[in-house]
Amino acid sequence: MAVNVSEYMNKFQEESLAALKETQDASLKAFKSFSQFGKEIAEKPGTVPAFENIPTPTQFVELSFGFASQLLELRKAYALRVAEMMVETQKQTEMNFKAASTVTNKPQQPPSK
Repeated sequence: MAVNVSEYMNKFQEESLAALKETQDASLKAFKSFSQFGKEIAEKPGTVPAFENIPTPTQFVELSFGFASQLLELRKAYALRVAEMMVETQKQTEMNFKAASTVTNKPQQPPSK
């Protein structure tokens, strides 16, 4: 069985770049949203903006740590998926090596006359 490494690497790189671009686009969208908040405040110089629903310090801590927890859970789920993929790849590789070694270690029969 022949494996075209160049094609595999090209596909891997294209998919990785597309995923990175999606992540960057989502990040830029979040920054843009936050920037809009700052712009609204800046458009009214000399005035004190009226903030609504300001969290208490305790609520702010809870919100911050809740967000951090969600990020950590997301990273954990990602890491577990990568680990599962590695385990499956390892199993498949071991099976391939065993199959290949069985074929190469099989005694050859003399050619029939």
